[in-house]
This record gives sequence, C-alpha cells and structure tokens, in this order.
Amino acid sequence: MTRATKQQTLISTVFEAAERATDSLTHLVPDLDRGRCEYAVASVLLEEAWVSGR
Repeated sequence: MTRATKQQTLISTVFEAAERATDSLTHLVPDLDRGRCEYAVASVLLEEAWVSGR
C-alpha cells in the first residue's frame, strides 16, 4: 500500500469516526453545529494519529 493510499484510508476512517461521534454528541446537545463538531473531532483524531506515528 502506498503512503498516499494509507493517508487516504486514515483520513476516511477518521472522518467516519468523527461523524459517528458527532451523531452521539448532537443527541446530547442538539444545538451543536454538526459541521464544526465533526471537523473538531476529526482534527483531534488526525493529530493523535500523526503524533503516534512519529
């Protein structure tokens, strides 16, 4: 698997997880902005993946 393919797979997986997390969060706090929440969760997950890969 090429590096680009691995990165794309990671990004896709992270955004799927962020979407699921956002679904759970918006059930608890309906006023959350879904787009911003999903982006924030994905950003944290991608940063954690980057840090753990160093």
